[in-house]
Amino acid sequence: MDSKENLTVYSSEGPRRFITSHLWDIAQSLPQAHELGFRLFKRNLKAQYRQSMLGLVWAVLPPLATAALWIFLQGNNVVSMRDTGVPYPIFVLTGTMLWQVFSESISAPINQVTDNRAMLAKINIPREGLLLSGAYELLFNTFIKLVILSAVYLYFHQQVALRSLAIVPVGLFAISAAGFSIGLFLTPLGLLYQDVNRGLAILLPFFMYLTPVVYPVPQDGPLSQAMKFNPLSTLIVQTRNGFISQPVYDLSLFLLILLAFTLFFLICLAVYRIAMPIIIERMGS
Repeated sequence: MDSKENLTVYSSEGPRRFITSHLWDIAQSLPQAHELGFRLFKRNLKAQYRQSMLGLVWAVLPPLATAALWIFLQGNNVVSMRDTGVPYPIFVLTGTMLWQVFSESISAPINQVTDNRAMLAKINIPREGLLLSGAYELLFNTFIKLVILSAVYLYFHQQVALRSLAIVPVGLFAISAAGFSIGLFLTPLGLLYQDVNRGLAILLPFFMYLTPVVYPVPQDGPLSQAMKFNPLSTLIVQTRNGFISQPVYDLSLFLLILLAFTLFFLICLAVYRIAMPIIIERMGS
């Protein structure tokens, strides 16, 4: 007489899971990840500013230096800009601040994971906590930038319309999501190869000049056409328009880019969770 038996099959291959299941696991581990991330954020903040004479100034010094250079060049007629609708210092400082948010967003996940690689190899921790630590540091630095920017606006008596400001938090989130998702995509490679950080140091300044950060969008020419395919151009231009109370246009394109980067971030987050155990094992071997 035949009888059915329950068979258990063991395989070296892991179970196939959808991205949504990995994202659900990440959501469940968020309380532990938040606790770790916040502690790392406080530790890094104390260490960073305890060993620095300038302290919080470093959060705004790079965009201030870039803005000061272009203000000097424009003021001495070395470069000419068409009318920006606001004083050029307001225009360029707002643009460089927004670019710095994007630049720091790319570096945040790579730096946090790289700086804590020894802990990753020795201790089983919620790895998303490292990403949250980078996100908290990014929020802190962005807040400092907004305070400095507010002081500059007061100095130049720049009027700000509350209606226009409504897009600013959405724009800051979109710029941060764009940078963070790109950085998250590069993080596994950044752990294995130092070329990633070195390449970013070269490419980011070059890419900044292909984005309307220190100059208005050209009205015609090859650069104007190229910027139509640069999603960051739309994000920075519309967010800056919100800051300086100029008309916000291409709102549907803006929201479409935001949605695309949000989906890209979620995919990269799932890939990060899948890839990190493999990367850590390779680092330990």
